[in-house]
Amino acid sequence: MSEGCATNQVGRGAQMPATPLGLLHLVTAHDVQDLRSALAERKLPPDFEAKLAKLAKGNLNDRYVEQHSRLFIALLLAAMEGAFTAATPSDREHLLRVLAYVRKDDDAIPDYLPSGFIDDQQQVRAAAMELKPLLEAFKVWRLRHQVPGMWRGQERAPSRRAVA
Repeated sequence: MSEGCATNQVGRGAQMPATPLGLLHLVTAHDVQDLRSALAERKLPPDFEAKLAKLAKGNLNDRYVEQHSRLFIALLLAAMEGAFTAATPSDREHLLRVLAYVRKDDDAIPDYLPSGFIDDQQQVRAAAMELKPLLEAFKVWRLRHQVPGMWRGQERAPSRRAVA
């Protein structure tokens, strides 16, 4: 570990760098470009989709990683389409790097180990904290612009009074 780098305890004796970008150096330009290309086609690589599905069935920490990863993906898709404009190129690149890190199975703590998703969680939490205002703005934007479109064309369910 580099001299002077602060650390956080993340589980039974394991220590990870406290800096948000501390582990993102493990992500290659190819990893980022591969994910960017898939998102440009509005799809996730099958291995990443499978990993998110696995995380969704895990413990609370695993589900945190899955849900925030999907939030990051939704933000990136909206930004790529030009619909959500609050994300800077730097913000988008940071989110892509975090997602590429989560996608990697053989990262700082290999995902096949019992505590293998701790480092993924750390990177997602760090990005969520650093980009909190952006993520909150995106959630508000999504409620105003995307959610109403999800309901268009669907008939409203009858109210209880109308049925009674």
